[in-house]
Amino acid sequence: MLIYTRRCLFSLLALGLAACAGAGQTAATPFGSAAQTVHGESTTNGVFVFQRTSIRPEAGAPALMMNFVANGPNQGGVPCINCVYGASSSDNVGLTGPSSYVLSNTYWQYSISFTDVSYKGKCKVSWTITSGKKTIDSFSASLNLTSSGGFVLYAVARSRPSYSGPATLTGKYACGKNSGSTQEPLYFE
Repeated sequence: MLIYTRRCLFSLLALGLAACAGAGQTAATPFGSAAQTVHGESTTNGVFVFQRTSIRPEAGAPALMMNFVANGPNQGGVPCINCVYGASSSDNVGLTGPSSYVLSNTYWQYSISFTDVSYKGKCKVSWTITSGKKTIDSFSASLNLTSSGGFVLYAVARSRPSYSGPATLTGKYACGKNSGSTQEPLYFE
């Protein structure tokens, strides 16, 4: 697994990727298998992206807000920042094609995203796949947000659990006292 970063007027994440050039952007690198480092922490199970945006928090604005949870076939090169051909700005992301129908004998990619208005500190992102009250699979990752004012995107590749039928995917973030979650349906072939 590899980690993607983009610099836009601010220094973001050191990762061992080549120094940014031109507009300060790194080239997208495919989802691989080697452990990488984000904010000095080792991550061996996912892809972490932090994108700075022009956020100026107003009084009373929440520190964090849930964006989405998504899933689809695992593939190299995604998620990535500034990789959407023809996009009108560099504020874009590429994801695996969304599909909540999980094919047999596949690796699946699960993504979660949330907006970080003003939080700095440790976070945990987690996914749970359930059918009724039965937990089919659950997994998580920890990260450290050393800057705020942008969005977080984290993706994990998983082998398919030995289950067939309908299920629900729940994605959650927990950062300090802040948390949020969202759900979407799945169907395992």
